[in-house]
Amino acid sequence: MERLSARTVFHEISMQQRTPDDDDDNSSGSGDSAQHPGTGRGSKQTSTPAVLDSDEEWDTDLETEDTKSLRHYIREDQVKQVYLAACRQLNIVPAHCFMKAIDKEVMNLNFQGLGPLGIRAVATALVIDRYTNRLDLAGNYIGHDGIRNLCEMLKENDIITCLDLSDNNLDSYAAEMIASVFKVNDTLTDLKLSGNSFKEHDAESFAAMLNVGQFTGLRNLDLSHNDLGDIGGQILGHAIGDNETLTHLNLAWNQIRKSGISCIAKGIGENNSLLVLDLTSNGVDNDGAELLGKALANNRKLTEINLTSNRVGSIGVTTLFKYIAKNETLKVIRLTNNPITSEGPVVALTLLLKSDCSVLEEFEIADACVPREFYTVLEEVQNIRPQFKVHLGGFMNARDMCKAEAKTQTEAWKKDPILVFINFIEDMKMKVFDIFKAFDKDKSCTLTRDEFRLGLKKVGCPLDEKELKQLLDILDADKDGEIDLGEFMDGFDRHKRRLTKYLKTGSTSRVSSAMEPRDSSTPQITDRP
Repeated sequence: MERLSARTVFHEISMQQRTPDDDDDNSSGSGDSAQHPGTGRGSKQTSTPAVLDSDEEWDTDLETEDTKSLRHYIREDQVKQVYLAACRQLNIVPAHCFMKAIDKEVMNLNFQGLGPLGIRAVATALVIDRYTNRLDLAGNYIGHDGIRNLCEMLKENDIITCLDLSDNNLDSYAAEMIASVFKVNDTLTDLKLSGNSFKEHDAESFAAMLNVGQFTGLRNLDLSHNDLGDIGGQILGHAIGDNETLTHLNLAWNQIRKSGISCIAKGIGENNSLLVLDLTSNGVDNDGAELLGKALANNRKLTEINLTSNRVGSIGVTTLFKYIAKNETLKVIRLTNNPITSEGPVVALTLLLKSDCSVLEEFEIADACVPREFYTVLEEVQNIRPQFKVHLGGFMNARDMCKAEAKTQTEAWKKDPILVFINFIEDMKMKVFDIFKAFDKDKSCTLTRDEFRLGLKKVGCPLDEKELKQLLDILDADKDGEIDLGEFMDGFDRHKRRLTKYLKTGSTSRVSSAMEPRDSSTPQITDRP
């Protein structure tokens, strides 16, 4: 079979659809074809098209009385014409979703039941497409013929950067075909192969993709919901260590156990490009957590690791955070649905509190209920790291839950630029009129946006550029681009009342906290009225 390319895209399909009757007609020739060499069926086998845009290229056995009138439109709408022609010759109904997505950056053909022939028609048209950079083909059961034609198209197309082939029941043949694409294609950056039928030794094809070298453009690879197992984990682990381009790798739900995790951990320790790793629902136990922790101690790139739904216990969490405390890049760790007990989170935060170099910002344990001491340690951590947050399942003590909610409500005003501005003025003990007068350099009784921005920076108001813009939009009530004295005073008074409510809530919360007994073991009995 001729390789699918811009030169053979039409003719290769036509040759497969020819019948013996067609061949008899061509052997005898016709008056039209004799008078017009290079056109009609008679010249189909003897002429070689020069380029796709030439008139000769389009004179195939599709040339009928019904289609001749459309030839002058082909140059303007080539992809559509090629697709419709391919569908006619393959005897399939054109997909409406494909027709709608022509000339769009995203082509979503997920779960359309295209099958091998439908994929062939799509691939035929996309050989010459110059618009689509994301192609979604999940759930189409494309088969061996479909994946072969699709990969031949990808060897010609240098526009598509994202490809989704999830849930297509792809096997070893598909893995080999996909790997061959990356030997010649350096524009495909995102590849999703989730939910297929890849087995352990198929990982060799994926490892080959990762080890192509600097030529490959692959950055994001999703192999989740397959059956790679321990052997697959071992193969990919070595490839991870050698790869220098991949940034996101998803290996969730692959039944990778201890030996596979061990190789992956070793690869992470040697890798210098991977940013996000997902190992959800594999077999990471306490020993695996220790191996990953040691890898994180040496890694200087990884920013997020997902260990949701594994077997990490309190011992594993303790060991893992000992090494995370030495890591300078990891910002997010997810440990939801692990048997970490109520002690694990407390120990984790205690170790984090003692760390001088960790930059961890997010700790997810969404199914865990934590004891009272966790909240105490969390407050200490957040005093040092204001950006640090924990996703919890809940508190074991109702009072701690109320305190956490009260703190959230109390500090909500810090996210509102106008309230931050008003609080800043109150803390500086400055009068509102004096502030306006100081900012109004030209004595026009109005503040331009530049005057207001420069004035705030001069007095040291703790707002960044984005927050300054939001503040200006709030105060400029009539949206004329300037803030007059009335707008300034009205805005200040109106929002000051909001700030007062927040601060009163905070005072009430602090008073309630001060009145709590110091001995947490003594049960607290609610006073009766």
